[in-house]
Amino acid sequence: MGKRQVRVLRKDIIAKQAEFLGKSGHVILSDHVVFNGLIEEINPTQLKLRDPRFKKHFLEISAIEELVYDIETEF
Repeated sequence: MGKRQVRVLRKDIIAKQAEFLGKSGHVILSDHVVFNGLIEEINPTQLKLRDPRFKKHFLEISAIEELVYDIETEF
């Protein structure tokens, strides 16, 4: 079983939220700061992420450059 990374740009986050909501991923901000954790909630202005230490982060969608998460593949 393999893994593949999926990249979601800021403009597609709301439209594709069903694909990664509840999954672990990396959120890359426009200033190149990276947050890693479980993507818990998305609304039109914010993304809520819980990091491995269970701290909650509320990130503005307008500050996000892209979101990266892994999917498992058959090969």
